[in-house]
Amino acid sequence: MSLQTDLHNAVTLVAADSALLHAVVHGGSQDTVTTEGGMVVTVAKLLHDADARINVAASGILAQSQAAAQDALISAELAASEADRAQSMANQGVTDTTAVLQLVQSSGNQILVDAEDVLQQVITRLMAVGLPDVLTGARGMLLKVKTDESGYELVHTAALPRFYGFHLSSDGSELLLTEGREEAFDSSDFTAWTISEGVSFAVQNNALEVRL
Repeated sequence: MSLQTDLHNAVTLVAADSALLHAVVHGGSQDTVTTEGGMVVTVAKLLHDADARINVAASGILAQSQAAAQDALISAELAASEADRAQSMANQGVTDTTAVLQLVQSSGNQILVDAEDVLQQVITRLMAVGLPDVLTGARGMLLKVKTDESGYELVHTAALPRFYGFHLSSDGSELLLTEGREEAFDSSDFTAWTISEGVSFAVQNNALEVRL
């Protein structure tokens, strides 16, 4: 084999490889090139396939984002609906409570008015029959019709007489009187004593007198 033959074969191979490289670089987006090492996609097809994969992946992400956004919208609408329902229930509760309070206040006012009327009627009737309006110091006393029958008066009952006890002072110069109606007395503490009602005592000419 001569140098000229080797050179010619080399040029032939370079020309063939150059044609394959040209096909790889300038081939269409759907073309493949057959080489001694196997099938090789063109640069255009490589870019086209990569772009398709990117678009598919982006479409998946977009679909997921849209689904998530839709779920969030549904949740927000549900929350808004529950909030509206809670607000409506709260407003109704306030309305019902206000109505009850107004009813209680109205009833309470009417009760006070009725009680005041009853009290005034009782007072009027008591005054009409002439009952005493002051009872201070009237413990144990009874009501008695007045002599002129114009009403009632308080009187002591004979069933609860007064105790009158007499004893001398420590120097023997005075006669002392002790009296009471409900207290406890020891008769041995007195020189003389009696139980009576509506009496008074006086000393006349060095003698003790009982006045009825």
